[in-house]
Amino acid sequence: MKIKIIFPGKIKNSFAKDGFNEYVKRCNRFHKTEIVSLPASHSKDRKKVVEEESKRLIKHLQHEKYILLDVSGQEKNTLGFSKLVKEHLDRGDDLIFVVGGVFGVSDEVKKKAEVIISLSRLTFTHSLSLVILAEQLYRAMKIVYGQSYNH
Repeated sequence: MKIKIIFPGKIKNSFAKDGFNEYVKRCNRFHKTEIVSLPASHSKDRKKVVEEESKRLIKHLQHEKYILLDVSGQEKNTLGFSKLVKEHLDRGDDLIFVVGGVFGVSDEVKKKAEVIISLSRLTFTHSLSLVILAEQLYRAMKIVYGQSYNH
């Protein structure tokens, strides 16, 4: 089983990139964690950005099951998130997370998602969302494998 985090664009801030990479490294202690950064759209039109990036995501994902992070999704606390991770581990499924671009994803990407979750009702930058996801994923692994996670 592996973990995959897929998103369009790049992490722009060095502090966010460092934090993301640190938590991905920690996740790798439990399961191979693969990062897939797809090209971002360079259009000035918001709808076109969503359309182009969503097409790239769908093409990359093909028929894989994935968990989408989207502001419209269900909020979970850390224990609820770790339960979701454990369910995938117990089934032996790869754990694939999709984080949309700065303007989100198309309805098609949402419809194809196995689960849609929200990190918070607060608004975060794209880069910060990736750091938070990686940190929560690391906490979830610690919980799943019976380790302390509060430090």
